[in-house]
Amino acid sequence: MLALERFQALLGKGGFNPDQPRVPAGSREGGQWSGGGSGQPGIGDNGGPPLDPTPSPERKPKEKPTRVQAAKALAREIARQALRRAGPVGAALIAIEAGHQLYAEYPAIRSYQDPPKALDELQAGVGRGRPGYEDHHIVERSAGSREGFSRQEIDGVGNVVSIPKYKHHEITGWYNKRNPNFDFQTPRNYLRGKDWSEHVKIGHQAMRTFGVLK
Repeated sequence: MLALERFQALLGKGGFNPDQPRVPAGSREGGQWSGGGSGQPGIGDNGGPPLDPTPSPERKPKEKPTRVQAAKALAREIARQALRRAGPVGAALIAIEAGHQLYAEYPAIRSYQDPPKALDELQAGVGRGRPGYEDHHIVERSAGSREGFSRQEIDGVGNVVSIPKYKHHEITGWYNKRNPNFDFQTPRNYLRGKDWSEHVKIGHQAMRTFGVLK
């Protein structure tokens, strides 16, 4: 993670802009930085047509993972290496190779490495808008509304926590996957008709499953 921090600092010091236009795919310089959005020639652009033919429909290039997908994969890999005590060097090199695609996702990659915290610690970060974190409802908003729970209960301080962005996504997905612990129902389906305390219990279980709650 220290290597990744140094990488981010170097990019920022060099005036790196992940949104700077690039030369379109299909030319030999495809993917390199262009001179900007003004239409003026940029790096690797002589103002002429592409040097290489555009791939035919029969030979479409493989789709690259999105920036968020790549960043999530990196976050998980760093976590696995940490568990094996293998160090973050390999993962940091992956980040450098990915370059600008992961730069904007750095806060979420870093927050994914947070250790489990006590409930009051998670509640302390609510509403602060910290990069890499998102507010999470322990009892889901949609489920709470469906069951007729009050807005005061659903949006109350005891039901909202601030957790790492990618773990928030994982928990949301977990609720929608069939689970043998719930007679192979999804947790969302299992919770239909259950009282507030059961929703809270399952919400805490989800956070523990993904290493958010102690």
